[in-house]
Amino acid sequence: MTTTQAPSQAKVVAGNTTMATWAGAIARALGQAGVDAEAVFAEAGIDFELVNRPDRRIPVADMTRLWQLAVRTSKDPAFGLQVAGQVNLTTFHALGVAAMASDTVRDAAEMVSRFASMVSDGIDMQIRLGEVEVGMVLGMRPGYPRFADACVEAVLAAIVLTARQLVPSLRLTRVSFQHRCVADPQRYRQLFDCPVAFSAREDGLFGSADLLSPEPLPASSPSVAQANAELCEQYLSSREQGELSARVRDFIGRHLVAGKVPSLPEVADALAMSERKLQRQLREEGMQYRDLLDDVRAQLAHKLVVESNLTVGQVADQLGFDSLSAFSRAFKRWHGQSPRALRQSARG
Repeated sequence: MTTTQAPSQAKVVAGNTTMATWAGAIARALGQAGVDAEAVFAEAGIDFELVNRPDRRIPVADMTRLWQLAVRTSKDPAFGLQVAGQVNLTTFHALGVAAMASDTVRDAAEMVSRFASMVSDGIDMQIRLGEVEVGMVLGMRPGYPRFADACVEAVLAAIVLTARQLVPSLRLTRVSFQHRCVADPQRYRQLFDCPVAFSAREDGLFGSADLLSPEPLPASSPSVAQANAELCEQYLSSREQGELSARVRDFIGRHLVAGKVPSLPEVADALAMSERKLQRQLREEGMQYRDLLDDVRAQLAHKLVVESNLTVGQVADQLGFDSLSAFSRAFKRWHGQSPRALRQSARG
């Protein structure tokens, strides 16, 4: 699997995980391609028995290897589109049923956006509402790296294929991906049935504003949607209670975006625990606060340098560095090159 960084420079956030049943869709697609899925999983270091366990999760680092191997062994650079076809109603726990039972297309989209982090911790799915165009943009929370290119393609394609089960007449006006196209572009145009742009600024699905009409969906069932939304809430709540490092990382990310570096006492106070208890529980998860802060800074620095219009000096200030030279040294340690070199390369 490839990411927006070169493999040698990519940095996966510790504790960043994906629902195991997402790997199940990969396994089914590998089987259809005539590939020994169990052997691929073994090489990626993933227990094949997890693929039918929605209660289990797989580290994104392992999923990264799995996507790399799946693309290579299937010999299909557009393998993500094949995986999308293997997503079913139960792939993502109660989320699929909650969306399918929603009252309108807009309600279904908002349901997916609200609970997308069930699928993978770093997802930040955003709904764009305009007078002419509406969109669903696949973003990442601060501190989390973008998914593999094939994974991004699979996510957006799965959303479209699922939506067409609800509304067969659904038509998009455009689709965009941040990465380069390495497969036959016609395959993407055929699946999405609209223009598909690569090397774009964001990953998203877009359509005319009337796409979100108030007309009830055929499978609409408010009671079923509500019941499954409550299951989604319970799922997320149980994960938040069980993974302190993810909560700390989220707190750090939100504050860095606002231009403030949170201290350990501030984090402990926000989580209603003593500093000593916070440090002890983080150690139990194999983490330390300074490592989490470094992780989040690294990923947010990459995102701001590549995607924002801030100067490198402004990025350094926002992330709490005393000097531009200190930021540049840290950036080179994180990503293997200077921030200016990365920006020139990304925008070249």
